[in-house]
Amino acid sequence: MNNDTLTQQTKKVTPGIRISLRGEDFIVTNRERDIIDVEGISELVYGQSFKFDLRLEKNYKVIKPEETELKADTSAHYRQTKLFLETTFRNSSHYSEHIEIAHKAAIRGANYQFESTIKALKLPQPKILIADAVGLGKTVQVGIFLAELIRRGKGKKVLVVTPKSILSQFQQEIWARFAIPLVRLDSQGIAKIKIEIPSNKNPFDYYDKVIVSIDTLKNNAKFRHYLERVKWDVVAIDECHTVANVASQRGGLAKFLSERTEAMVLTSATPHNGKRENFANLIGMLDPTAIPFNGEFTKEAIQPLYVRRFKKDVEDEVGDAFRDRVTSKIDCPLNRDEEEALRIIQEFKKVAQEDSDGDYNFEALLFSIGLFKAYMSSPKACLETVIKRIEKNIDEEGVIEHLTELRVILQKIVDEKSDSKYNQLKFKLDQMGWKGKKNDERIIIFAERRATLNELEKNLTEDFGLKPKAVVQFNGSLTDTQQQDILEDFSKEDSEIRLFLASDAGSQGVNLHYFCNQMFNYDIPWSIITLDQRNGRIDRFGQKQTPFIYYLISDSKSEDVQGDIRIVEKLKEKEEEVHKSLGDAGSVMGFYDQQQETKLVEKAIATGDDSLLDTKNKDVIDDDWLSSLMEDTATTKEEIKKDEGFASFYPDDFTYYATLIDELKAEDERLIPRITIDREDKVVEIEQFEELSSKGVLYDMPKEAFPQKNETFNLTTDSEIVERSIIRARKKQNEWPNFQLLYDLNPIAKWMQYKLLAQVDRGKALVARLREPLPKNTAWFVFQGITSNQQGKPMFSKTFVIGKSFDGASVGNLETFNEFLNQFRLNDRLTELETTNEQLDKIKSLLPEAVKRGEQLYKYTLQGGLEDELEEKLESYQEKLESWLTASEAQMELKFGDETSGSFHKKKRQREVNYVKEQMDEFYNEFFQLENEPFLRVLAVFFNA
Repeated sequence: MNNDTLTQQTKKVTPGIRISLRGEDFIVTNRERDIIDVEGISELVYGQSFKFDLRLEKNYKVIKPEETELKADTSAHYRQTKLFLETTFRNSSHYSEHIEIAHKAAIRGANYQFESTIKALKLPQPKILIADAVGLGKTVQVGIFLAELIRRGKGKKVLVVTPKSILSQFQQEIWARFAIPLVRLDSQGIAKIKIEIPSNKNPFDYYDKVIVSIDTLKNNAKFRHYLERVKWDVVAIDECHTVANVASQRGGLAKFLSERTEAMVLTSATPHNGKRENFANLIGMLDPTAIPFNGEFTKEAIQPLYVRRFKKDVEDEVGDAFRDRVTSKIDCPLNRDEEEALRIIQEFKKVAQEDSDGDYNFEALLFSIGLFKAYMSSPKACLETVIKRIEKNIDEEGVIEHLTELRVILQKIVDEKSDSKYNQLKFKLDQMGWKGKKNDERIIIFAERRATLNELEKNLTEDFGLKPKAVVQFNGSLTDTQQQDILEDFSKEDSEIRLFLASDAGSQGVNLHYFCNQMFNYDIPWSIITLDQRNGRIDRFGQKQTPFIYYLISDSKSEDVQGDIRIVEKLKEKEEEVHKSLGDAGSVMGFYDQQQETKLVEKAIATGDDSLLDTKNKDVIDDDWLSSLMEDTATTKEEIKKDEGFASFYPDDFTYYATLIDELKAEDERLIPRITIDREDKVVEIEQFEELSSKGVLYDMPKEAFPQKNETFNLTTDSEIVERSIIRARKKQNEWPNFQLLYDLNPIAKWMQYKLLAQVDRGKALVARLREPLPKNTAWFVFQGITSNQQGKPMFSKTFVIGKSFDGASVGNLETFNEFLNQFRLNDRLTELETTNEQLDKIKSLLPEAVKRGEQLYKYTLQGGLEDELEEKLESYQEKLESWLTASEAQMELKFGDETSGSFHKKKRQREVNYVKEQMDEFYNEFFQLENEPFLRVLAVFFNA
């Protein structure tokens, strides 16, 4: 084969087609320039994934349409032809901006949940930041994003990065609702793969879709090395604000990943910390040309990359998915010892403010505020702080003496359990009739300090006689698997946990609302953002009960002490205000950063000026700009367009799969006893056997999702059955849903589809003989046309029909298969007729002319103005790129000028800018420019003779 022929053949290799290579048959699932990903469909390679470099493969074959062999379909009612066409349609990918499959998932499917993905699909590189408020279901939106990209053949290699605590929660949600398998690489998962995979094998090559924590990637040098050798189709990073600083290890890793993928989704309820630089870093991961060198960006530049919605934006859509919460303040009058302890702490503050030079002693002032904050958590936490300071043995102006006095009082309060806040908590629990027994409500208590949590665990266990399993503590010192085990336990109805004590490590991302609606803020964090995150653990999408949130707040007779307490209480009031307005907690102070909010509270306490909390910070991000941005990204009220992208022979998915199973069983008797169809309930039961095992087709399916021994895989197209299964699985420990979603992304569904495709020999098309209404002595050739860009990615796909009479004349061309389907009633029960060899020969003689006419119809009518449309888009993106380059170079001149001292940095930055320009320029040119010739394939022929 000469080079020109090889080049032309290479251009024909498009996702969705079958090729013959090295004596075996494969279906192409992805192509990146000359590198193709394939799934084996012939016996020796069946179900296995491979990657080939077409430049090195000299003998692979793509069948020319005019060389297609014709084979009479002898199956009942032409079932095989219908199934082959339908299955081909379902496995064909192309560029589309519509929802094609995610609406079939086991989700509620509100409009706003689809919008982020639709917005991303409009971009050449689908990348999006989902910055919705706490509790709006960002995980479901990630699932929609992944499902749509996988449907388009752009999601074979998927990397999901989450906090370590929610690895299992995230994995289970994506599997149960979308049937997308993610291999969990927590500490236990890593230990397992060391056993299962050869030591020199890259686990990211072995597993296509993985979920791992950012800390595992950051801290495990070997994994980082493995990661750097893989190019991902999709990267998802949850709680992405933790990677916004690209100078950090986490941020540097996230930026590296963003450069190794063409699709990305970032999620965070707090998408920036008020610093334009950090927010710009996140946007830069999605599109490095959205923000010029100076970091200044406009609303228009980032709008395509960002969605941010609040409850007020979606409440009309979701209705009862949220419950109105009830908050209560529990006053805790301080006793004499407590008043004395806080008096001494106030003395430290006064001494710090009465520096001899008239200035603050900031170190002493911060220490006094630290003591106050510790006491606001608990006397025990304050006692530990005092002991640590005494042990340092730093005596400045009698500090040790005063601390020793404070230590005695604190020790007395702890020993005598005379902490008023604890006693009010105990009284409230008694009032609720709570005793920590099996049938009592579950209680969540948040506190900042570990010492406070430890003391609460000790005292509540003693005072209520709690069993060891009735109380757990969730904090950042736990390992990933320990955190996951606690959350998994608490999410189950049969959990013995009745008291969940959490530090703020449990305030982000975790679902605590399934069987709990009672929460206490034992202390108030000095950040409205953190407080909002805490409350969002039970006040979130899907909560079935009214959330009750309690605040334990000390009440002092001392005017000075009460003034400081009032400042802290004001945070609670402001969080409630923002909740009622359904807005952004970060906008209240205008910092969008927990640490900056904490510093402002410290300043307010240091000066005694609570009005500081009423003034928004204007130095970081302009609030007017942010508000208008949020308005522009609010959800639309129009129904999201959902389009499966193909015309179906079947009234619904279950009918298709039931028919597919009937055909597979007819061809392979071994499957007859193994697969059972319940057509009434729309359920398929499949026995476990070697081919469907953890080492077979389902090698990457979560191990927890496998049925118990001697139980079956239960699949259904009814998402409500799956949803009920998800709810039932929350009843028992260590149980995952026992029903899987039966749709085109499910690995078992793929297994069945590939088995069906393998029934039709390579290079052959099935022929079905019909009677009326198909015209007498005519043959109708079903073609699929695929147009790819210079990357080999399908940009346009169309199935159409060319009609020829037996005398060679044209009898009509149908531009969509749907027209053919409806006009000739192919959905009807078709009676199979004998097809003779003479008839096949006659049809074969018509094939060259049908191909010629098909090429003309496709190129000049169906494909139409696609090239012009893409050319316009290319020009638009090139103009945008040039504008970015001009702005970046102008800013470099302003910053560096001609100064010698800046020449090194200027040259370095110039290289970086040029690199981005060259990379994006190459990408746009390859993405928006089509290959010379489209791929045309004969799928089937229908005739009447």
